[in-house]
Amino acid sequence: MTMEAALPLENFIQAVQSQLDKAQTAMAVKARNLNLPMTFAIKDINLDLRAHVEFSQGEIRIRPATANEPDASVFHLVFTAITRPMIEENAVAFTDDPDDQAIDELEDDLTDEERRKLEWVGVRTVRKLREMDKEGSSRVVGRVTNLPVSRLRRALERASAPLVNQVVPVSTAPDDPPDFRKILRVRGRNLVRDGVLPRVSIAGQPASIVKSSEHELLIAPDANQWAGILQVETAPEVVTSMSFDLTPHAPVPIPVPVMEGAT
Repeated sequence: MTMEAALPLENFIQAVQSQLDKAQTAMAVKARNLNLPMTFAIKDINLDLRAHVEFSQGEIRIRPATANEPDASVFHLVFTAITRPMIEENAVAFTDDPDDQAIDELEDDLTDEERRKLEWVGVRTVRKLREMDKEGSSRVVGRVTNLPVSRLRRALERASAPLVNQVVPVSTAPDDPPDFRKILRVRGRNLVRDGVLPRVSIAGQPASIVKSSEHELLIAPDANQWAGILQVETAPEVVTSMSFDLTPHAPVPIPVPVMEGAT
């Protein structure tokens, strides 16, 4: 009995659903192109599958039985029609934020089994775990999943640490005045903590924040802050840093005209 021969239950169901969706699409195309006033569809499907049901690594797996395996279980599946509103109402909501961190990113702090237990109770993103911790639900999660609260909070603290990925200049418009102050765009994650502005410094000197969000900061640097070490501190001793050099994009000083004295 090999793991390669066993298939996760959700993969089997998704494969059947995919083929049923194709059949439904084909019927729609036929009805539309042939102008059929009436056609036929299958309302329910009953499927009896002789298979071995296994449990491995937190997953239910099925392995189809062969003809010489009379001891296999009978797996009874009933497929029925479901409309889009029913799917949207009953399906688990997944995040649509591409910048949100999946719970799998905690692999350095939590094992596969521990992360799977969190998913079982609906915690699929770091943001969700953070929200539950703020609401005081971390102890409940820990009790249900048998995970120590201290480990959950330590993993959450590491995942909530700020990170800078990129520092780029913001392009100016052609009609901007010559003395228009140029802006730096800092991209990353966890750049704002609990709605409090972070402390930002460049080359050891404070830098002004024009706009902030969890994933982006707009900085108005001084003339001598277009190169050096950028530091973002979101909480005491919670700091990230990045070295950059954008000197070629630094604003050119405007010469001050010298007034000649009367002789």
